[in-house]
Amino acid sequence: MKSITKTLLLASALCSLAGIAPAHAQGKRIKVAMVPKLIGLSVFKANEKGAIAAAKKLNIQFLYTGPVTASAQGQVDIINSLIARRFNVITITSNNPTQPAPALERAMKQGIKVVSYDSDVAPDARDFFIQNTSYPAMGKAMVDSVEKYAGPDAKVAILSSTPDAAIQNAWLGAVKTYMTANFPKMTVVTTQYGESSPSKSLSAGLNILQAYPDVTAIIAPDGAAEVGAAAAVKKLGRTGKVFVTGASDPDSIRQYVKDGIIKASPLWDEVKEGELVMNVSRLAADDKLKANDTFTVAGLGTYTVKDKVIVFSKPLVFTAANIDQYHF
Repeated sequence: MKSITKTLLLASALCSLAGIAPAHAQGKRIKVAMVPKLIGLSVFKANEKGAIAAAKKLNIQFLYTGPVTASAQGQVDIINSLIARRFNVITITSNNPTQPAPALERAMKQGIKVVSYDSDVAPDARDFFIQNTSYPAMGKAMVDSVEKYAGPDAKVAILSSTPDAAIQNAWLGAVKTYMTANFPKMTVVTTQYGESSPSKSLSAGLNILQAYPDVTAIIAPDGAAEVGAAAAVKKLGRTGKVFVTGASDPDSIRQYVKDGIIKASPLWDEVKEGELVMNVSRLAADDKLKANDTFTVAGLGTYTVKDKVIVFSKPLVFTAANIDQYHF
């Protein structure tokens, strides 16, 4: 019996050193909310799926709630509601980096932890930020996809979500930096927006192809935008002449990949990212995570915290060869 007790104590100590809280030592039950940019978008539903699975293991009462359209004010209204309902942690991927900041800062003053993921808020308005992948790596992956299939002198259109979307703007900044340095003959001829709406993205995609007939590639760093751009290419019979890349979940783009409209599309495992968001929320609520730190999550890996930022993964590039391995 003494031997078994010593073994259990040793295992618990090793878990603590590795940043893993044993299941029986997760602390009191906490309430954690996940606030996506809007409800209904498949990539955020994948985050929710992973979050629900992790919450069950982490003694978390979980709520998924967001605006019905990509609205920063809609997120602010929800944050205020969560503060009133005394949630322990608010997690958010933001439609605008500054507009939700005052509400989130008020939450923090009341002892609520704030974890941003995917699209960051102002740094003073959150405790930690989970960055999907490094911005330069994502920009490189999208430009390399264009160069491989549309050539180093491709004429590129950009179809994004909204003009003030933090994550899209960070990626597009990286796209332009990498493009200028490595493919100086590649040019961006227009930038348009689909407001993370499939129908509006389709309309914008059709407008791009009709107004700019020399476009040979569309970079669409938004789930709905990539689908809309690919649908526009198919509708106008431009398959094989215009290549689309972007950032969308495999279930949404699968048929366009198999049709050859999308040859390569970088993202990451959104379900596992949802799991990480809940694990970071638990650690933050328990005051077990520092601004510069390392921690390990069973089944996900070891992560580094640098100035309160955690990079989730390297880009995962979906192609015809691997897309059927992923379902979310």
